[in-house]
Amino acid sequence: DLLKLSYNGCLRAALVGLFCPFTVVFASADEHVYIPYSDIITGTAGAEPVELFVTNNSDTTMACTAVLAHWYSETLGEIHPFDVLAVTLWHDPETGVANLLNATKDRMPIEAIWCGNADNMSDSRSRLSLPFTIGPAPVQLLRICAQATDSQIICSAPGG
Repeated sequence: DLLKLSYNGCLRAALVGLFCPFTVVFASADEHVYIPYSDIITGTAGAEPVELFVTNNSDTTMACTAVLAHWYSETLGEIHPFDVLAVTLWHDPETGVANLLNATKDRMPIEAIWCGNADNMSDSRSRLSLPFTIGPAPVQLLRICAQATDSQIICSAPGG
């Protein structure tokens, strides 16, 4: 009987030792339940508008696209030769992040903005430099894009 008690006690201790960590993990998971889209910042409160103007100084129609967080992209528009595209970006001075707003006013963080020939964006594109950091942002940004070669568009700040 003593051997039986000892064996049962060891078996219980081993089982408790195996399952107790899972009980803690499951309890923790209940405390921090992930709710989809709950961390999305909505609206412009605390954000500064920054007007981005992209000038097309080429003979070809250009297109500009914003690459957003989580591998999404948003077409900003096409720019006909010697025309200008105007887009409002929203800068969060506390984080330094530049955002676009979608139709429901959700902030969509921008990772990069690319402009290039509308017919051949992947081979001709140029990345627009965006000077966003923590703190105040410029009220306006101007980028001038021109055709550098038969297939390459180069975009830069005036004088740069």
